[in-house]
Amino acid sequence: MNAFIETNANILLQAALILGIAAVVAVIVLVVQMQRMKKPFSEMAGLYDDLGAEGSLQLLLKGGDENREFIRGHGEDLKVILRKLDGCFKGIGMVKYNAFEDIGGNQSYSICILTGEKNGFMLTNLVGRNSTRGYAIEVKVGEPERELGDEETEALAYSLRSLEE
Repeated sequence: MNAFIETNANILLQAALILGIAAVVAVIVLVVQMQRMKKPFSEMAGLYDDLGAEGSLQLLLKGGDENREFIRGHGEDLKVILRKLDGCFKGIGMVKYNAFEDIGGNQSYSICILTGEKNGFMLTNLVGRNSTRGYAIEVKVGEPERELGDEETEALAYSLRSLEE
């Protein structure tokens, strides 16, 4: 055993040094985290010192009551906002592709943008060497107003899937 230690003393010393440094870093991180956790309790202890047990408890309970009333008072506002959010665009799907054999670089695209209720539109832009064509397609409750091409179908599927996330 002594022969092993003597032949590998440098490696063992380096390993011990690395482990020691890692332990010091871990202790520093834990001390910082403990200081952060102590702050709210120190503030409550300060209240206790200033107002006593009964006064500090009353103040804390009053704060809880005020928070509860604030939340109740804004509950209807939150419901209105959530209803309005359903009408906002939040599902997006895009597919880039080569619409024509003579054009590379995936210059053409189909993009589908939907609300939470699956209403919206799809824009398709086909880029050729000498011309560009654009189309807009309305989507109602997840169904397009006309039959879609492969890439448009894929963009619609991506958009619908993004609503589920």
